[in-house]
Amino acid sequence: MTTVTTTTAASTARKLILPVGSVVGAGLLAMLMGVPWTSASEGASGIRLLADDNQGATLTISKIEPGESVSRSVTIRNSGGTPSRLSFQETGDPAPFADGELRLVIDQDGRTLYDGDFAAMSDIAQDVGTLEPHGSSTFTFTVSLPDDAPFANQGEPASASYTWVTSEPGTSGSFG
Repeated sequence: MTTVTTTTAASTARKLILPVGSVVGAGLLAMLMGVPWTSASEGASGIRLLADDNQGATLTISKIEPGESVSRSVTIRNSGGTPSRLSFQETGDPAPFADGELRLVIDQDGRTLYDGDFAAMSDIAQDVGTLEPHGSSTFTFTVSLPDDAPFANQGEPASASYTWVTSEPGTSGSFG
């Protein structure tokens, strides 16, 4: 004896309604409860490092929890055929974010360039070495807030911009 089972469009639709409805309902519930949606570049912490094509990057902090420490990195490459001298400078104003308790550590290939208050390195150009032809150097920015820092009233986002200037070895780069 042979049994033939047929599936109708209506029965298939009924099987999909419950799972799809559950996902849509969960999404609506999350939106109504104020669950934040963040982009991959910002992450859940509210810290974003955005590099541009003009040898610069901007680090923006819009939210960080007390006791939290978050790192973001950017890699500078020498695509030329000759060595290049690399200088690094921050432009920004000291941040009143979280009552000025925001800390920043900047490392270059594991070597600490700066360890202090966020955006307090302003306008100090640093010679950070030579990039060999087709070489690279990675800068890691670690932002932290002490455990006892205030979470409420973090204020406007804190932001600082960084510029890398390359020049031939033996010459000095300029910032403009």
